Amino acid sequence: MGFYSADDQLDHCERCGEYLTGRQERYCSPACRQAAHRAKQPRERPPMKPCPLCGELFEVWHPRKRFCDYNDEAGYDCINAQEDLKEAAEFAREDRKVARCAHCGESAGWTGRGRPRRFCSAKCKQADYRKRKTQQAP
Repeated sequence: MGFYSADDQLDHCERCGEYLTGRQERYCSPACRQAAHRAKQPRERPPMKPCPLCGELFEVWHPRKRFCDYNDEAGYDCINAQEDLKEAAEFAREDRKVARCAHCGESAGWTGRGRPRRFCSAKCKQADYRKRKTQQAP
């Protein structure tokens, strides 16, 4: 007694033809069942989107994909532009590591996440605030 009636039960796997044993009714393994299911559903092509660097259309396989595929679709100009963006991001990371306090010039410190600190301590932050307020007073 299974999911399929006795008339619909098979002796061999519907996908690969291997002999069914025990409780197997249609497929010999989960892999065959999944492969048969995937074969029945047509695979949709991903949407096309223009690359902001070169303007060419490219397939978007992932929602966070922003540029042409570096290895397959990108032209020479787009590859150079992508490398420039990576280089600029690396320079920005380096600038964050060496951030200086806006008041005293000491290292402000950066934990490695988010925006770098502007001041090295609460004391410098308060002193800078007071300095700005005295400069603004008429």
